[in-house]
Amino acid sequence: MKSRFARGGLRAAVLTGMCVALSAHVGSPDAWYEGNAGPYKITVQVQLAGVVPGVAQIFVRVPGEKVDRVTLLANKFDATGGAPPPEQALPDEADPALYAGKLWLMSGGSNSITVDVSGPKGNGKAIVPVVNVALRRLKFDPKMGLGLGAVGLFLFVGLVTIIGAAVRESTTAPGAAPPSKNRFRARVAMSGTAIFLALLLFGGWSWWNSEDANFNRTMFKPFAANARINETAEGEELVFTIENPAWIHRRDSAWLSKNGGNAWTPLIADHGKLMHLFLIKDDMSAFAHVHPMTVDSVRFFRRLRDVNLPRGRYRVFADIVHESGYAQTLVTTVDKKYDGGPKPSWTDQDESSFIGIPNRGAAIATLADSSTLRIHRENSPVIAGREAGLRFDVLDKEGRPAILEPFLGMAGHAVVASGDGSVFVHLHPSGTVSMASQMAFQMRQPGDTIAGRLAKRLSTAEYSAMNHATVAGNEVSFPYAFPKPGNYMVWVQVKRGGRVLTGAFPFAVASGVKSAH
Repeated sequence: MKSRFARGGLRAAVLTGMCVALSAHVGSPDAWYEGNAGPYKITVQVQLAGVVPGVAQIFVRVPGEKVDRVTLLANKFDATGGAPPPEQALPDEADPALYAGKLWLMSGGSNSITVDVSGPKGNGKAIVPVVNVALRRLKFDPKMGLGLGAVGLFLFVGLVTIIGAAVRESTTAPGAAPPSKNRFRARVAMSGTAIFLALLLFGGWSWWNSEDANFNRTMFKPFAANARINETAEGEELVFTIENPAWIHRRDSAWLSKNGGNAWTPLIADHGKLMHLFLIKDDMSAFAHVHPMTVDSVRFFRRLRDVNLPRGRYRVFADIVHESGYAQTLVTTVDKKYDGGPKPSWTDQDESSFIGIPNRGAAIATLADSSTLRIHRENSPVIAGREAGLRFDVLDKEGRPAILEPFLGMAGHAVVASGDGSVFVHLHPSGTVSMASQMAFQMRQPGDTIAGRLAKRLSTAEYSAMNHATVAGNEVSFPYAFPKPGNYMVWVQVKRGGRVLTGAFPFAVASGVKSAH
């Protein structure tokens, strides 16, 4: 097996033909997880096929450990039947710390990959949630179509000819000429066979077109959303609205049945917030991470008087997570007419904004409290499809390792966005996976068939986990690979002294050589 990693970095294949929007991320097809499987530290990359059913390719790195076995198991969130036996991941000949395997994902929606590691330290497992959706319609190879058409025509003519010969000559003595009535019956039989086969082919063609149209209708489409800014007596107010009809009518079973809508599970808090909303100015010169409030999970509100953002057009990205573990990023734009105040007074101490574009190649960002955020640029140049090496440390203003506080239950958060808006992802030190999604798979019980039952336990568990979170050291890293070449901005957020601090780093990502597997 050829190595899928380059000099110790995970390699992500760029999937061609992929839609811009992808479930929990925008333009980032792979799921990444970095954490522990029991006593073993692992990094997992899941490459989804973009079609359902489809084959997911999974790569597991177990650094610095000699393990006996790595197995992979796929599971649907609401599966009621027994799970298939796990598949063994095979070690890479060129990289013994890397294990690779494939799994069929037969159903769309919220799925998980369970990674089980066995070795001298015992057994351990990790659950990696993935959203498996149909994102593309595979094109039929024209050359194969011509070949199959020729074979089909040959079989069509051959079958008609065989039927005619059978009717014409089956009752004729050997060597004798068929009587005229047999020749007439043969022509009738051949005509009837041709008509029957034509009707059969027409029925198959109609069925195929119907299935194709249904597939196109059911291909993944993120919730439609709209954002506007209202002018109120207390200043500008952002109103973000989910416009998906099936979501709006999610409690109306009659409407869902009549319109073929999905029965969506309710939203759950991820890192303690029902929605993480990001405002990114179209020229990348301003950024904000806020948490709007809602009373109906359809319209979300956030006053902007204490958000320090200049006027202009903004791309809006809103992350939400469902009780099933299904995560989405909703995308829209909004125009801001007025400049924000110079000194924001945050009502939510887990929010922040940032203004400015750092110099290209900058390795150090000065934070608002005069501490510095430094990137370790291990991979230069940064190559699309190759692990990016997003590793940072924080130093106080005296240059000593800074003391970090948990920020929404994590050592830090990062946001990656491309200059054209086609790529957006909200990263954690654990990767691209949602903490709430992971907990949903870990905590689900067979009796959790009533919407909202699991959500209550998740809320309690997540609140407890965030309250007990700690940060060891002054370093923070985010496993990720830029999906395509181009110009990107990475905003990194850490917390010190009860205050969220944001630093920005521009990246120019070069083209990479696609791996052949």
